[in-house]
Amino acid sequence: MAGVRIVDLAEVHAGPLGATLLADLGADVIKVESYPRNSLTRPLRPDARVADGPGPPYERTAPQTQSNRNKRFVALNIRAGPGADVLHRLLDSADVLVEGYAAGTIQRLGFSWDVVHERHPRLTMISMPAWGVRGPYFGYVALGSGVEGTTGHLRARGLPAGGVEDIASTVATDASAPLAVAFASIAALRRREETGEGSFIDLSHAEAFSWYLAGLLGEEVLAGRRYRGQGNADPYVVPHGCYRASGDGPGGSGHWVAIAAETDAQWAGLASLLGHPEWADDGHPWASIAGRLAGRIEIDGILASFVRGRDRWEVADVVQRAGAIAAPVLEPSAMLASPQLQARSWFVPVMHRYLGERLMPGFLTRVAPDAPAWERPAGLVGEHNEEVLSELGYAPAAIAALRAAGVIGDGYGGAGPPAAATAKAGRPRPGRDGGAPPGR
Repeated sequence: MAGVRIVDLAEVHAGPLGATLLADLGADVIKVESYPRNSLTRPLRPDARVADGPGPPYERTAPQTQSNRNKRFVALNIRAGPGADVLHRLLDSADVLVEGYAAGTIQRLGFSWDVVHERHPRLTMISMPAWGVRGPYFGYVALGSGVEGTTGHLRARGLPAGGVEDIASTVATDASAPLAVAFASIAALRRREETGEGSFIDLSHAEAFSWYLAGLLGEEVLAGRRYRGQGNADPYVVPHGCYRASGDGPGGSGHWVAIAAETDAQWAGLASLLGHPEWADDGHPWASIAGRLAGRIEIDGILASFVRGRDRWEVADVVQRAGAIAAPVLEPSAMLASPQLQARSWFVPVMHRYLGERLMPGFLTRVAPDAPAWERPAGLVGEHNEEVLSELGYAPAAIAALRAAGVIGDGYGGAGPPAAATAKAGRPRPGRDGGAPPGR
């Protein structure tokens, strides 16, 4: 996607990560952050998201650093007349605009699709409020927990005896929408080759995430079967569960391993591992899926006894070698020790000005021969103001005037970044830890 410019107005994770996926493919992504208002992932005071280190708290949060690689950063007050002019000039050179405000917000800011399309007819605009641009939820604000609630996920997850109040929300919604952003952008650019005009894309997180429950919804609509909470079980597969292994996890949660046998052949391998190959022989009640469904409680008990006292990694290995399905249940920190991820060098060492060198998550795909790379770490507030505005034709005096008027800035809460960073937290070095290569 070299030669394509994306303007990223989105915040938190879903929209920013969607733009990041396009940056990974070579697009020039310019993240326009609000100013002087700080975004949700840039807290002014330290909280649980802020890592230790020098510099402002808003430069040291995990959501900000993980979702915004390979971009250039501008901090701009688009409510001000001169700031709106800067954004329009930027859109003159852009191919896709991504915004994720609540429905109606972008219109109040003066950048509705009608306005944008009239002034920039070749530009595609992706608006991605949680529930879409139109409908009775117009103007509602949201986080992933709200989307999970309205798409059935809080009823579909959890243990049968528990309630929805016992289920922790996740960021799964924020992981589904970014893929839609990348797909929609590329499709719209392909369409522009044919029509010469950009497209407006109404991208609802809830509608994208609803496909994660397509099977359950289909069963209710097509087969009339009502879903009831299954916990770790599966209505059509036995065994299918999580079993306690040796060791203790965070907060006393213990170590666990997930085991399943979806087919008769997988069950035969697991039965042999358990020392009872006859459980898979013709005539035995458990030789069929129907029989195993009827024997779910007893089979779960046998597996629980087999796993108890064993290491989760070792259990997963022996079950896999037997031909069944198994994997250790890992807390996020344990992913760092995953032999699979380590062997594939999935974690990438990235140098950040204030955090030093940190291991960061890798990429969704491995493309040969042009593999993606962390060419830029997540930028600092307004780090590329002068660079980008100069490209747009602003003279140094005009840029200084915008800064003096508070239209652009490089810090929140009345303080910018320190004048110099420590040696440990230096600027990225090209080619190794996130520095931009020449010409990028």
